[in-house]
Amino acid sequence: MPKVKTKFGQENKLIHPNSRKADQISREWHRDVRVKHNKKAMAQKMTALGEKIAWFRDQLDSEVKIYTPGLTADLVEQYLGRFDEELEQIHLKNQIGQRSSRQHASREDAIEHSQKLERDEYEGCGIEIPDLSCPKNLEYLRSWTGVLRFIPNITIKRFRKPVQTKADPCHENGDEMEENDETDDANAKDME
Repeated sequence: MPKVKTKFGQENKLIHPNSRKADQISREWHRDVRVKHNKKAMAQKMTALGEKIAWFRDQLDSEVKIYTPGLTADLVEQYLGRFDEELEQIHLKNQIGQRSSRQHASREDAIEHSQKLERDEYEGCGIEIPDLSCPKNLEYLRSWTGVLRFIPNITIKRFRKPVQTKADPCHENGDEMEENDETDDANAKDME
């Protein structure tokens, strides 16, 4: 987009509000505001993602070569409970004394809200974490120094809460299901 140029000696000349030059200046100003806003939002996202990745990096066991889904689920549960001690301290402070208002109410509400969102994400579509099942990615994650510009080198994947298999309510134990499968196989052979 071309810059608005004024002729020599006309720097202080007034521009008509309905002119094309005024529209051009307005477009450039709005674009600058939009670009600054997008940069700020992207920086906040990268900082939050960097903090999450750094937490997982700090919690990694050096002896584990590849994290299984069970180990990863345990690590995610630790991540979801990372503010439990702080919440407990806030509750203890609120119990002391004769105060009618809650002390540190905004911090407590922010923690509970973020925990609820993360828990819903984990149980729903999955929470974004570094890929701990890939040895190459795990090695890079351990050597990562925390510089935000290297985050794209770390593979991120969604991890869902493992579904606990429940017994079929029609069949109390697994033996009956096996017997039914065998009778179905026998019926299929008879039909041939």
